[in-house]
Amino acid sequence: MAGPLALALVLGLASLSFLMRATGSLLPNLPSAITERTSGLAPALLAALVAIQLTGSNGLLHLDVKVPAVIVAAVLAALRAPFIVCVIAGAIVAAGLRAVFHL
Repeated sequence: MAGPLALALVLGLASLSFLMRATGSLLPNLPSAITERTSGLAPALLAALVAIQLTGSNGLLHLDVKVPAVIVAAVLAALRAPFIVCVIAGAIVAAGLRAVFHL
């Protein structure tokens, strides 16, 4: 279980991301400075959620099927694959390892 600070940060980041998406249709001409600074909210939210899922309550890394899935997604992201491809590939790797090893 993640600590209260980590959960608060993830919820705050999710709320900010949601607000930016919601106001995007209402304000189509946002200044470029705002869009440049907030373009990384979705990947940051995903990184925060992954960090919470990979660590336990004691802060140590849990070695299970999520680790290879994150590595595959990170490699694809480094190769500049689309974000959704990285997420789906990581999910497929995790599901495949769970099916093979019955974890």
